[in-house]
Formats: sequence, C-alpha cells, structure tokens
Amino acid sequence: MRPESQRDGAQPWLVRKEWSDNRIRSHKRWEVIILWGFAVAWSLLAAALAYAQIPRALDRGETLVAGIIGIMLLIAAGLMIAALRATRDARRFGDVALQLDPFPGSIGGHFGATTALPVPYRPGLAFTATLACLHHSTRRTTANDTEASENVLWQTEGMAQVQPQGSGIRVSLRLDVPSGLPESEPMKGDHHSWRLSLESRSDPPLVFERHFDVPMFATAERSEQLAVDAAQHPAALQARRAQLAHVAQWQHTPGGIDLYLPYGRAWRKDLAWLLFGLAFGGFGVLAGRMGAPLIFPLVFGGVGGGFAAWAFFALGNSLKVQFSPQGLRAEHRLLGCMFAWHQAPRSDLQGLQLVQSYTTQTGARHTVWLRIRVQLKSGKSITVVDSLRGEAVANEMLQLLAAATGLPARAA
Repeated sequence: MRPESQRDGAQPWLVRKEWSDNRIRSHKRWEVIILWGFAVAWSLLAAALAYAQIPRALDRGETLVAGIIGIMLLIAAGLMIAALRATRDARRFGDVALQLDPFPGSIGGHFGATTALPVPYRPGLAFTATLACLHHSTRRTTANDTEASENVLWQTEGMAQVQPQGSGIRVSLRLDVPSGLPESEPMKGDHHSWRLSLESRSDPPLVFERHFDVPMFATAERSEQLAVDAAQHPAALQARRAQLAHVAQWQHTPGGIDLYLPYGRAWRKDLAWLLFGLAFGGFGVLAGRMGAPLIFPLVFGGVGGGFAAWAFFALGNSLKVQFSPQGLRAEHRLLGCMFAWHQAPRSDLQGLQLVQSYTTQTGARHTVWLRIRVQLKSGKSITVVDSLRGEAVANEMLQLLAAATGLPARAA
C-alpha cells in the first residue's frame, strides 16, 4: 500500500479521479453521449432545411441544392442508426472497467489489466489488446483556429487470456513495455497519453470494442498476478505469421533469401481508399456538371483523383527482392511491368532499418504501417518490405531478414 503522503507528489496517477480507484473505465459512455448529441443536432438541422428548402429548390429547378439536402438527410439517418447501435452495445456489456496489475502501468516493466464481461464462456472467444503511446499536439492554422493531431509514438499488441468467471468471463492481459518512453501527462496543450484498445477477434463473432486511457509511469514494476505475455499468446503468434504470409513470400537461399511481395498485399485498406477516392472525385465531377462553381470539381476531383491514383498504385504494384552473397537487387513492377529497380553490392549494405510509413485511424483505434529498408554506405536506402501492419509483425519480419542476411537490425 502506497503512503497517503505521496498522493500529490510521487504518485500523480492518484490525483486523476478516473484513475485513483484503479478502475479504469472505457470511452464508451462518452462515445454514446457525443454520438447522440451529434445525431440529434444534425437531424434537426437536416429536417429543418428539408422542410424549408427542398420544395423551393425543386420549384426553381435547383436540383443540386435538393440533392445536397437529401444527402444530409441520409447522413442523419445513418447517425441515428449508429447512435442506437452504440446504445445497445453499451447496455449489453455494462460499465466495462479495467483493474491494473501493476497499478499504474509500468514503463520499463509490465502493463497488466483484467476486466469482467457479462458474456457466457465458450471456446473460440478471443480478444486483441493494443497498447499505444500517443502524442497529442495542437497548431494554429489561422488567427482564430487551431488544429489538433494525435500521433502514435510506440505500439504493441497481443491476445488476452479468457477464462470463465461466474456467469460471465474474465479477460486478462500482460504486455512488456520498454524503458525510455514518455509518461502519461495532464491533458493540456501538447501532451502524451497511453491508450489500451480491447477488441474481440472471436469465431463465431462477438461484437466488442472498447478503448481506455490508462496511467503509465516509469516505475519499472512487474505484474504480481499475470504471468503470460499477451504478445506471445499462441493465437497472437499465429495471427502474426498469417499476416506475414499474406504480405510476403520468402525462400531461403545459400547465403541469403528471396522475397516476393505480391499485388494487393494490403488490399482491404487500399480498396477502401480507392472507393473513397472514386466517390470523392465523382461527387466533384457530378457537381460540376450540375452547375456548381468551378471550385467543386477542382477540389473534389483533384483530391479524389489523387487518392484513387495512390490506391490503384498500392493495389497493382509488386516487389521482388533478392539477397545473395553478391549483394541486393530489388525490382518494382506495376501490373507486371517493371518501372524501377535497385541494386547494390554486398560491401555497400550497412544494415536493416524498421521505419514507420504512416498511421491510419478509425475512431480511437490507430493502425501503424511500417516498412523495412536497407541502409547503404552512401546514406541512401532501399525498401525491401512494406505494408507491415503493426510493430509486432514488422519486428518479426525484421528478425527473419536479419537472421537470413547477417545484417544488423535496428527497430523504428
């Protein structure tokens, strides 16, 4: 038991009301409140515009105005459906809260957590746990406006342990956290925070997803109750191997390794961007044909076309890499036609480096995409693997290449 006198100084996690009792609640209640508020406000605005403006617009032949308001009504219906689903989900699982072990989560030690869910136990229940260190920043865009951004500094994931508990289940997890990462900070201005995302990966499916802001401090403590590393869970290892096999095919050769990264290796993400780009660009073209100002087709068409072109390239390119005692050769092809190649002798290869390409965000969930490149003595680099989802998958590929090539490896 920590001394009461340390509450305000050495133990800042006890000052925050939402952390002080070691019951860390999820974002869900706020998600429901915000979603309902936005859905109601948008619906009232869309309904008022529809009642007042659609008849007038149709009488004047302004079909573009009527169409835009119609789209607003469809969005309002979608928001109301989403709010109802979120409410039903919140009522089904109740007030989901984590109990941490150690408390707080430990930088340079363990992050451990347990929660109970009112779900009957059955084989096949599986939960993915993702722990992320985030940097929140703001920048001024105009004299009166600021823009907030949220970037991932570090992330790890694994599979939770699921056990029966009474009429429900107990979900527990433990993840190793390296030293040197920033601690949780007050939510003012630029600051760092830590987020745990817990999501069902069950078969048959169980729709469950929760996000928690968790306290993380450099205490270097280890869990007393949770012995199993979630990153080494058999299901986590199997999932990583499956992702690697989807991204790259490899064959060991005398003194090296051959890699082939096929077309469509991240097709779900790339196809979503392609559809988004086509829809965005199509709206701009349609608006231009219906008499909208030139800015509509230029902006919407340009942005949509750019996204569509990038997604088409991502879907249609392949990469063939050969490491041998003589050196490295990498060939890039688009729909079977080679458009770029790189070659370097063995004496020029300095090492392997894991690099973060970009992150995608859906709600509070971040996905980090990484690539591996070979550093040359000239200071240049050659990408040999891309489309790696998450640091756990990327590190596994990095170690595989380091073992096969003998090159030193450096993480992101």
